[in-house]
Amino acid sequence: MKTALLWLLRLGLGGMFVAAGALKFYDPTSFALEIHNYQLLPDLAPLLAATLPTVEIVLGLALLAAPRPWMRASAFASTLVLGVFTVAVASVVARGVNITCGCFGEGSGPVTMLTVLRDVALVAAGVLLFWLAKEPPRPARVQSTA
Repeated sequence: MKTALLWLLRLGLGGMFVAAGALKFYDPTSFALEIHNYQLLPDLAPLLAATLPTVEIVLGLALLAAPRPWMRASAFASTLVLGVFTVAVASVVARGVNITCGCFGEGSGPVTMLTVLRDVALVAAGVLLFWLAKEPPRPARVQSTA
């Protein structure tokens, strides 16, 4: 059961990160505008739009295919990234700013309380994946007395 949940989380979060990064990768100008609309760090929008899609794709691929220690590190990094996204969308909702999410490229839909709740659930999934990905204990070696 634990192994199945580990793989389900790897596939779900990894696939989501790869898809989200790929959808943003080919239109950094539109993505920069989406970031700018959050009104948090508008001067960093071009830099974030140029780098974040690649970061998401790399994290997603590591979640999907990396050996356990690297996958676990990717789960940690992905959870941090999702935490930042959650703070950003919660800030938009709290300030009453009416913008589209930009989460999956252009046309992702408006930022609402459902966006915040979705991101909180994704953070929880990242934490669970990080916890499940810890190295299993190795069996004790039996030493011969001969």
